[in-house]
Amino acid sequence: MVPRQLVFVFALGILLPACALTQTETPTPTSEGTIQPAPGSSPVPAHWQQLAPMPTARSEMVAVVLNGMIYVPGGFGGESVFEAYDPQNDSWQSLAELPEGRHHLMAVAHGGQVYVIGGGKSLLNWAPQATIWAFDPATGAWQERAPMPEPRLAGAAVSLGEYIYVVGGTGGTGALLRYDPTADTWMTLAALAQMREHTAAVVFQGKIYALGGRWSGQGELNSVEIYEPDLDQWSAGPPLNEARGGFAATVIAERVVVAGGEVLAGSNHALDSVEVLSSDDGEWVFGPALPVTLHGVPAVEVDGNLYVIGGADIAGTAINKGRLFVLPASALP
Repeated sequence: MVPRQLVFVFALGILLPACALTQTETPTPTSEGTIQPAPGSSPVPAHWQQLAPMPTARSEMVAVVLNGMIYVPGGFGGESVFEAYDPQNDSWQSLAELPEGRHHLMAVAHGGQVYVIGGGKSLLNWAPQATIWAFDPATGAWQERAPMPEPRLAGAAVSLGEYIYVVGGTGGTGALLRYDPTADTWMTLAALAQMREHTAAVVFQGKIYALGGRWSGQGELNSVEIYEPDLDQWSAGPPLNEARGGFAATVIAERVVVAGGEVLAGSNHALDSVEVLSSDDGEWVFGPALPVTLHGVPAVEVDGNLYVIGGADIAGTAINKGRLFVLPASALP
């Protein structure tokens, strides 16, 4: 039986209650790994394949890659859950739970460890947190580190050089936060020109890209900002074709890829579109659409393949699907 509970939507920077069902789906892939569409549905976009589904279907979580493994902590539907996927064996395993539940969290792989940063505690608790924990795969244990100078929720985290950076999110000033894992200290750097949450960030060509998102009173954003570490300065980047929040983003084969997301301003719908950027002075072009609409979904790259994990398919809900899709880089424009 599907559990019934109140789902909260983080729309335009304000908590809005919305009555919805929360449920999970764990479809079984075919022996060839290809997706079998439901009767009467549209054909599945070419090139995508479906792999082993998540043991715990989740949305509004994150994923990182460390030593060829994909680590997926937290999220609605499993706030304390920590699972890892092995692309070589198409299999999942459960790991030590998070020290405390988190959704809309940030995470990054750095220096042989997985760092989980900020987020909210539960479906009914969206208060941004300032915590940071480090997971060591060698010991299977979590360690608490120095908290952020301000709490953040629904931002993004990246690793660049010796540091970890936290980009955007609610609960703070909009400043870029830099963490030094060796010294266990934080530094506050230049603020984004546009405050943004439900955003994504990637490192591309030695710079940090803050992508899309949304903000209170402005709705979803298509703007892109590029951070130059040597100058501690943000500049405008090429805008996305579609404004989107709660979407996936990663770098693959020297290209930035964004996928899915949702629009809560006005039309209230989830997205299946994929956009690709090859240079900071270029334009975004559309790639093969996702097999389904998805938001609250992460993406990572492993061995030249794009993995899109979990998420929910109806805007403003946590109706989690738990699917794992893969697309080879050769299918991207």
